Amino acid sequence: MTDQRPLSPFELIYFGSETHLGSVPTGGMPLFIGSTVHGLLDAEILRRVLDELAADHPLLRSKPVADPDGTLYFHLDDAYRPRLEFTDGGEAEYLNLVNGPRDWHDGLFRAHLLRDGDRDQIVLVIHHGIADGRSAFALLAQMWQRYTAHATGTALPQSDSARELPEAADIQLAAVVSDAEVAGWLDQVRAVAATMGPESAPRTLPIDGNGDDPLGRFAVHRIELDSKETQQLVDAARAHGLSLNSLLGGAALVAFRSQLEPATGTLPVFCGHAVDVRSELNLPAHAMLNCASGAGTFALVAENAGPIEIAHEVAEGMAAALKQREAPIFVLASQRVQDEATAAILAASPTVAISNIGRLQAHSIPDGIRHIRDDVYAMGPGMPPKLTVFTIGGRLTIQVEYDTALYSRAQMGKVSSALIGALQRIE
Repeated sequence: MTDQRPLSPFELIYFGSETHLGSVPTGGMPLFIGSTVHGLLDAEILRRVLDELAADHPLLRSKPVADPDGTLYFHLDDAYRPRLEFTDGGEAEYLNLVNGPRDWHDGLFRAHLLRDGDRDQIVLVIHHGIADGRSAFALLAQMWQRYTAHATGTALPQSDSARELPEAADIQLAAVVSDAEVAGWLDQVRAVAATMGPESAPRTLPIDGNGDDPLGRFAVHRIELDSKETQQLVDAARAHGLSLNSLLGGAALVAFRSQLEPATGTLPVFCGHAVDVRSELNLPAHAMLNCASGAGTFALVAENAGPIEIAHEVAEGMAAALKQREAPIFVLASQRVQDEATAAILAASPTVAISNIGRLQAHSIPDGIRHIRDDVYAMGPGMPPKLTVFTIGGRLTIQVEYDTALYSRAQMGKVSSALIGALQRIE
């Protein structure tokens, strides 16, 4: 059994200090995933389930250990038991949690139970270096399956998780992406950049944050659609020959354009897309591993552009990125940049980033407990504004996330309102 392996270059940027993947600050970033319910959860069952999840997924019970020459290794700790901490409170306490210190000395996986009267919120906290959004949501689903089985005395779900430490995503990608593909993609990036002047650079929101927000540095606005509204949006996307992701990308770029200067005219904008590359590696969604890469789509957006119009530009950009294998190549290409000019291109901030987890099944929850909502959050200092999108049980949630040290709540409130307006205009 493999109980130790070195961290890969991709993983090291998540365990480093002030490190980035493109424009995303990755060093020590936490990933919060959880559910809020009506009804009180059984703490002893939760502890048992957390132990089972750690036993099922080697990276959840691993610890980074340095050897004498400083090389970092993941080392399995089969005695590790994830902590479950308790806090009285609700939304304010959740914001305190996601704004709290990033301390990983006692493990890479733990949980918090927030209790506000008859409302409980269970939050799993995972180091982003060992998980991405898709595997985090899969872990949350497994938590509920196991909790329900224990609470009702029914059979536990079968586990087919690997028992050994999985190889890092970039190590696996190196077996399916050639050096020639990486070099060719970097050459193409440099060639495109050479044809663009300053007027072609994608615009970004003005920096107006003061860095001292009383509600916490990291903020989120939630836009929640019911099942009928969600289906109407899905139907509209299909009617226009679009994916829901492209439709949301078009609406997001229109919303952000509304807050850019000058107020009139056509401006270049850029949407960064988080892309899960596990399909390139034939990995299932529940494989606990960070497989998040990125791709980008460029658009020219006028002040009166509609979301459908721009969504088609996003769709064309995503089709080109898929054909060029941009997402799997980017992970490796980012490690092989040797000149400052190319590094600056890859690190340029997008107008907005989107992380779309996709459509997920409703959780298995025991009688007496009613699901209210799920939350996921992963932000680092200096991160560009981001939309995190997911559909649970047929209901779409869009989280507008941002760093208030850069972007004020007033400005981002206008963006969120403009996004709602753009979605409401879609037919």
